[in-house]
This record gives sequence, structure tokens and C-alpha cells, in this order.
Amino acid sequence: MSGFEFLNEKQKEAVTYTEGPLLIIAGPGSGKTRTLVERVSYILNKKNVEPKNILLATFTEKASRELITRVSENIKSDVNISEMYIGTIHSICLRIIDENIEKSILKRNYKVLDELEQKFFIYKNLKRFESIEGFENFFTEMNAHNSWKKAGVLKKWIDKINEEKLDNENIKKSVDKKILYLNAVHERYRELLFEENSLDFSNIQLECLRILLENEDVLEKIRKDIKYVMIDEYQDTNTVQEKLFLLIAGEKKNICVVGDDDQGIYRFRGATVRNILHFQKNFKENECKKIELDINYRSNKDIVDFCNLWNNQLNWDGWRYDKNITSGKERINNAFGVVKISETLEYKWEEKLCRFIIFLKNTGKIKDYNQVAFLFRSVRNFRTLRLIETLEHRGIPVYSPRSNLFFKREEIKFLIGIFVMIFPQSTEVIFTKGYGIEDYYKECYEVAKKVIRTDEILINHMKSIRERFKDDECEIKSPNFLGLFYKIISAGSESIRKYFNLTENHILKNRSMYNLGIFTDILNKFDELCSLENMTKTNSRKIIDYFFNRHLKFLIENGMGEYESLREYAPCGAVSFLTIHQGKGLEFPCVIVGSLEEYPTVERDEKQMKLELALTKPFEPEYRIKEFDFWRTYYTAFSRAKNLLALTCIENSYKPVPSMPFKRVYEELKDVSDSNFQFQKLNFEDVKEINIKEIFAFTSHISLYNLCPRIYKLQKKYNFVPTKNKGMIFGVLVHETLEDINKNIFMGKNLDFNIIKEKFIENYNNIYKKNRVNIEKDILKSGEESILYYYKNYKNLFDEIKDIEIKLSFVEEKYILEGIIDLVVEKDGEIQIIDFKTGKRNENEKVYINQLEIYAYLLKGKYGKEIKKGKLYYLGEKENRMTEINFSREKLSNAIKSFNDTAERILREDFECYFDEKREFCKSCMLREICKNEKIEKEINNIEENSDVCR
Repeated sequence: MSGFEFLNEKQKEAVTYTEGPLLIIAGPGSGKTRTLVERVSYILNKKNVEPKNILLATFTEKASRELITRVSENIKSDVNISEMYIGTIHSICLRIIDENIEKSILKRNYKVLDELEQKFFIYKNLKRFESIEGFENFFTEMNAHNSWKKAGVLKKWIDKINEEKLDNENIKKSVDKKILYLNAVHERYRELLFEENSLDFSNIQLECLRILLENEDVLEKIRKDIKYVMIDEYQDTNTVQEKLFLLIAGEKKNICVVGDDDQGIYRFRGATVRNILHFQKNFKENECKKIELDINYRSNKDIVDFCNLWNNQLNWDGWRYDKNITSGKERINNAFGVVKISETLEYKWEEKLCRFIIFLKNTGKIKDYNQVAFLFRSVRNFRTLRLIETLEHRGIPVYSPRSNLFFKREEIKFLIGIFVMIFPQSTEVIFTKGYGIEDYYKECYEVAKKVIRTDEILINHMKSIRERFKDDECEIKSPNFLGLFYKIISAGSESIRKYFNLTENHILKNRSMYNLGIFTDILNKFDELCSLENMTKTNSRKIIDYFFNRHLKFLIENGMGEYESLREYAPCGAVSFLTIHQGKGLEFPCVIVGSLEEYPTVERDEKQMKLELALTKPFEPEYRIKEFDFWRTYYTAFSRAKNLLALTCIENSYKPVPSMPFKRVYEELKDVSDSNFQFQKLNFEDVKEINIKEIFAFTSHISLYNLCPRIYKLQKKYNFVPTKNKGMIFGVLVHETLEDINKNIFMGKNLDFNIIKEKFIENYNNIYKKNRVNIEKDILKSGEESILYYYKNYKNLFDEIKDIEIKLSFVEEKYILEGIIDLVVEKDGEIQIIDFKTGKRNENEKVYINQLEIYAYLLKGKYGKEIKKGKLYYLGEKENRMTEINFSREKLSNAIKSFNDTAERILREDFECYFDEKREFCKSCMLREICKNEKIEKEINNIEENSDVCR
């Protein structure tokens, strides 16, 4: 339901001003998300445009999901939200690339590298960059003493060139040898990347822009479809992103950008505050309207006034928009809204903070510890980590997923220790190489040894695995590292169940499960980087060396974060310790800001800063960049507070602390121990719940849950990476080749057997590059034959194709269902849907029919008529490949009801195990022993309970 009538006048103006460029400067807590959501609703509901006519982009996955949720609640039920270009900037760019893959440098099944994978990619190819002239000169003053650090430095500069869309031709004219070297590195890197059919995050938007610039037909279609462009957090955009959005907006210029220049804190990621400060200069004078949302509904007046004071004490000299932010929040506190918590000695400071938080909890001022958040520049320094230890020692749980504590957790040390134990070569390969990581591995070994000391089941299980790697003449293949992990887990013994808890859901209480999920991702990425399908006695020694002394070593030395939930940014029962950047976009009743010893003039790597300024012309005066960034960072931190803001430090007159930038505002604050600070007048709101709907896909969610709720929980809640399934990969290969056939015919292109065979081989090669899994020749042959059979014998369908690969969405109160229909045909005015299955008919046919019924229900709104028939095509069958289904309103209604029932069970987290020893799935499941033991324990408990009743 629309909330337009609850908007203030400026918000209403921003909603209804839809034609032409619009700049919305939205201060903290000013309702920018609500304004954007209402603007989308207004355009859809009042202007009656189609969903595909709207592009709405933001930066983080959390913000994206929240936008999707809130938009879905405000639009008509029959609107297909999946047609809208809504999501993160990167996801929208990927969609445009996918829709125009034939125009891309990439091929189908390209791989998107995350930051870690990108760094490993550069590290793996470092010799290719060392051979470029200028390598030694470039790294002379770069503080990179080993190959891993050099890879990290090169990654930074490659991303910088991509994000700024620096013109290589202009760079070549530079007289700076370091810049010339970087240009050559960038060109070679892109060649290597595309050879592997891969993309990194900075190249996603660059490739999307290239496709639009070099293909007029694609740009024309995009502009025809997208009539309204809206970008959230515009101060965080980089040069490429601005070029991209202005290009899409085109001559219509219906582009609305929302942001706050005072919160532009992502320069290190390529963002430039220039985009929002100079946005109006992209258009003719007075053509771009500017609206300021200047009422802060988040923070008390004291906090708003303090934030204004912080910004106003600096002379910006025109490098920010002048603002007068006021508080629109009803005052609930009669105590000071901004205070300081200070001491002169560290142990007294820690004790004072503990007593303050405990007092708030014991007096009922806060109901939950999660109402308090600490914000620091870094949560990895010794002082912050020691404060975390102190709080936890005093019984105050701490949630700090970016404190790099992952490899210090017992469950991770246990698992690494187990991996050390199962390889006979460990002593020689791991403990005697002198890589500087031996002590950590010995500690892991001792942890695992202590845990499994009396666990005969696991010890014997490990012995059986270890036997495979002993040096003898027999070449018995073993799984890759991810496969080994699941073999270890499959023991289901007491030691495993100590960390493998499938019943507790709380992030902190069951942190071990979430961390194990991250560990599966580490193992899977290693297997992919090494193209490792299995280990043999021949290759195991080399693989073990690389895994422990390269891959894992780099991760341990650089540190890793722990699990962060999209839904729970402040888990109940714990105080949050976050970086200021991590806290951006969040809000807390009580915010305690530290790191008051920092200065804007501190530059940890001056040489790299100078190179950056030589490579890119700075927007702001060079000598003021650090100062501006410093002020924006702490303004962002201060404005997170709703009811109480506290500045905290260990005062030191020698250093001095607090530093000069804070001194003026800090000295005027009352300390919490001041007699004038009246605790009894202090009141706190609850932590705001993030409104995020679950998004379910039929195959990857509903079918998986129906197969096994426990496996669903493992993969979807704890994010365990499943092992590569050759059958599924083969299915993708066949399915995508079928899609290519249908798409080419739909577009009027010529096809023959040879073209189809070539496309099949190309698809397989690309799938292999992405997944590194071989499919046997005889299986590939059978897949090719089934595809050619379809092309030869079902040409009657080709003249009837109406649509292919149709994306659909179904919005319910608590979730969104998404699906893709393989093929839509129309004959004599009757529309039919066809779904392809790569296997044979099996017991799942009822599930497949149910899926088609739901798709028929969803498709009705697109074509304005009921879908009465559907077909299932089984490529694995030799005869009777097609099953025809007749739909009725009753069947479609029952299908939706059945789906709703399943979705409701998932939402209420009903993951009860239905273990059955006779069931085929349970026989081969890696959770078999765990589920079996649980079932036995339940039966014993039931017998004991019944015995008690009888007595």
C-alpha cells in the first residue's frame, strides 16, 4: 500500500518530478529509500509504465534486497517485478551483458571473480607481468616484498584504471615509467582474463559500457526499454558508472540520482564525489532540478546539531553542498544526546565501557545488547581486539565479523588440523619448509589431536582416508579438497558434532556452522584455481604443498572476516563492533565512536598516493583530499546514532589523544560519569528490523527443500558449497545448447547439424573453464545426439515459438517466487509452455508438473489469457519424449497452494530431518551418520520418557 500521503512536501516533490534530470541531496535519516520506493510506485501505478521501463540501482546487496522488498509491497500484484532492472549496479550490468552475450568479449558461462579470486588470478599469472619491461622499477618503492603482496598491488591499480575508464592511448603518452608499466599490465591482464572467460568486479561495468558504446542496436533497444533511471548512493559511483547511466538515460534524460556528498567515503574503491557535486553540469543550465531532503527522522536534535557542528567547523571552500539538516524526530531523551566516555589508562577505559553497557542493560535502558554499536576506523588493531576480549570476559557478547578472527576460531583450527593429519606427507611438506606458518599448523594439529583423542569413529575414518595417500604403486583416486571435507564430516562422530550443529540458528551461538560454510567456499575456490577434480598419490604432494604453503598461508596472513547476514546487521544478544565503512547505511540507538587518535594527514603509503595522483587528475585540491575524506568518514559515523552518540578514547596529552580535528567538539562534551548526565532520563528505541523478503526459485529452493530440508538448510542458511555434480553440469550444457537452438531459430538465423555441434563443444569448453569438471566422452556423445534428435524431429515447434527463457516473478506477502520458462509456443491462438528435462522420466515428474502449473499461473498476466496446456520434454528418453499436461483453474490453484505451504515451512525454519535408511537419497547423503545418530538418540529419549511415565 502506498505511503505517499505520509511524505513531507520535499519528498512528494521528488516522487512526482519524473520527467528530466533530478538531483536529490538526501541527508542522513531523511527517508531517501522511502522516497525512491514511492517514486517507483508512482511511475508504475500512476504513469502506467511497464516494469522493464525502470532501472533502479544501489550499491550493496542488502540495500538492493531491501529496495526489491519495499517496491514489491507497493506495486500491483500482477506486475512482473523481475522485468524491472532493479538491484546492485553490478547485477544490472551483468544482466545487460547476459542479454547481449553475443556482443560481448565473453562467452556463455563466464566466471565472475570475487576480490580473493582476482588476487589469486594475478598471483598465478605473476610471471606474465614480471616479463613486462619496467617490473623491477615499478616495485622499487611499493612496499611489496613477496609475490602475494605484489599481486595485491597490481590488483589495486588494475581496478583503478577500470573504474576511472582511463584512456590507454592517453596513458601511453605519459613520461612516467611506472604509469607506462601499469598500462601494459592492464592490457595483458584483460587478455588473460578474457582467455579464461572471466570477469572481475571492476570489469563488469566496463564490459557493459563497452557493449553499449560499440553496438548501436543494443543501446537503442536498452534506451527504448529503460525510460526512467534511478541511482541510489550516487556519491559512491565511479567514472565508468556515471558514463554508463548517462548513456542509458540518453536524450530523454529521465535520470534521478540520490545521495549525500557528506557521506562520500569510498574513494579507495574508485568512487568520486565529483559525480554528485557536478551532476547538474552534465545538463544545460537550470535543466536539472535539485531537491534537498534535509529533515533527519533518525536522530535526536542533539545528535543532528552535533553532526552539523562537525561539518561546519571545517572550511569546505565550496567543495560540498551547503546544508541545514534539522531533526524531525520527536524527542524521547531529556538527557544529553551526545557525550564522551574517556579515561587516561587503557584498563580503566575498558572497565568504564563495560560498566556503562552493563548499567544500560541491568537498568532496563536497553532491552538487548544489540542496541549498542561501536564504530572504529579499523576493528583489527590490538586495542580494539583487546576491548572485545574484555567485554566478552565480562559477559557481554560481541558481534564483529570483520575483526579477522576467522582463522583463530577453534572450529577452523580443528578442521585444518584434521587436514594436516590425513596426509602422510604433512610432516615433510608442511612442517619443514620454512614458510613462517609452521607454528600455526602445529597449533591446529594439537587442537585436532586433543579433540579427537577418544573419538575412535573419526580416528578410524581418517585412517581410511590417509591410506589412500601412502606411497605405493596403486593409483586410487581421491576427492578434491572440498570432497575430502565432506568425507570427514560424513563420519558424523562426536568430535564432528561438536562443531557441526544443525539445530541452533543464532549467528553467535552457532558461529562454528557459519564459519564451516565459509571454509567450504575456501576449499572450493582452491579446487577451481588448481583445476583440481581429484587427488592421486602422484599429484598429492605438490597439491598439499601449494594448499598449505601458498593458498592457505596467504589467507591466514591477510586475515578473513566471518559470516555477515543480510537480514541481521545487529544480531540479538550482542554488541556490534563495526568499521565506519561497514556501518554506513545502518542505524543504532546507541553509537560509540572510537579511533579519535586519527589524523587526516596520516598516509600509510605516500608513494602509492603520489602515483595515484599522477595517474588520475584529482577532482578536489590535492592538498585537501585527505582532510575532506576524514571529515566525511566521521560524519558518516556520528550520523548512525538515533538516541545517544558517545565519543570515546584513552586521553593522552603526549600524543595527543583526541587528535586536533576532534579536540574542539570533544572538549565541549560532558562525560557519562558527569553528575549532570541523568541516566534516568535516557531512553532507547529498539533496533530497526530490516525488511527483506526471501526470493525463492523453484528449482534451487523449493525442489531442494522437498528433497531434503536439512540439505536445504546447510546450503541456503549456512552457505555450504555443494560438491560439483557432473549430472547437473551435463544438464546445464544440454539445456544451454537447446536454448541456443531455440534462440537462433527465433531470431531467424540459419542452423544445421554442424553449427549445433560447434555450439555444443563451445558451451562445454566454457562450462569446463568455469567449473573445472570433465564429462566423459560417451556422456557428451549421448547429449549431442539427444540435442540433434530434438532439432531434427521437433521442427514443428520452431514455427510456433513466441518467447524463450521468460523470467517471471510472483510477489507474495512474505516472499517472491522467481522462475524461468524455457519455451513458449503459440498455435491457433493457444499458448503452451514447454520445459526441458535432460534426464529420463522419474518419480519427480509430479514436481515437474507442479512447476509448470505455477509457471502457467504466473504467465497468465503477461499474455492476458489463460494457459491451458504445457509440455515436458525429456531428452534422456529414447521414445515418448514429450509429456502433455492439461491445466485447469483448480490445478493451478492447488499448485500455488502447495508452493505456499512449502514456502511457509521454509520461512518458519522447519528443517526437521526426515531420515530413512531405505531411501535412496539418504543412503548416499554425507549427513547420513549424523541424521542416523540423531534418530537413535531421539528414540532412546522417547523410551526413557515413556519409562518415566510408566513408573
